[in-house]
Amino acid sequence: GRGRGRGQMTFNVEAVGIGKGDALPPPTLQPSPLFPALERRAAPLPGGEEGEYMLALKQELRRAMRGLPYFVKPGAPRRDIERYSDKYQLSSPVDSAIDWNPDWRRLPRELKIRVRRLRKGRTTPLVPKQHVALDKEETIKKLETLEKKEEEVTSEEEEEKEEEEEGKEEEEEEYDEEEHEEETDYVLSYFDNGESFGPDSDDNGDEAVY
Repeated sequence: GRGRGRGQMTFNVEAVGIGKGDALPPPTLQPSPLFPALERRAAPLPGGEEGEYMLALKQELRRAMRGLPYFVKPGAPRRDIERYSDKYQLSSPVDSAIDWNPDWRRLPRELKIRVRRLRKGRTTPLVPKQHVALDKEETIKKLETLEKKEEEVTSEEEEEKEEEEEGKEEEEEEYDEEEHEEETDYVLSYFDNGESFGPDSDDNGDEAVY
């Protein structure tokens, strides 16, 4: 419950180096040293010819890696303010892969760029072919034959149009005659003016006459 017992620490003070009943160290008001003393020093480098040989190999490998064409150099820092025209200038470091000529025997053929070169053996220039000019009579004959063909085609088209128009007119006339016949047939057969109605009509023949 509340008010019973005392508050207990959540961590072990002895792990920090403080025993039970010891006073806590006073707070430090000075900045920590930039280079504090090392409690544990690194192991000494192995000496002898073998160590020197490995060190020389490491330096040579680093030098060779920086000299390879795919090694990109860092860009130089700019001194002035960035301008709009700077992006159109080639101020970025240029890769040395442009002048790289590797041993293509160790690489696949698909990676090799082939540059087409002109053949030097052919010295005679190419002469353009001259078109043979046709005679005037031949051109006139061709034009006449083309005109005749066009006239024949137009005459055939006109004849077809006339035949179609005549067929349409005949169909309209037949349609009008059929309508007229139907109208007269209806008038003659179904019209009744009422003149036959009376005592002398044959409709009431079965009934008695008073």
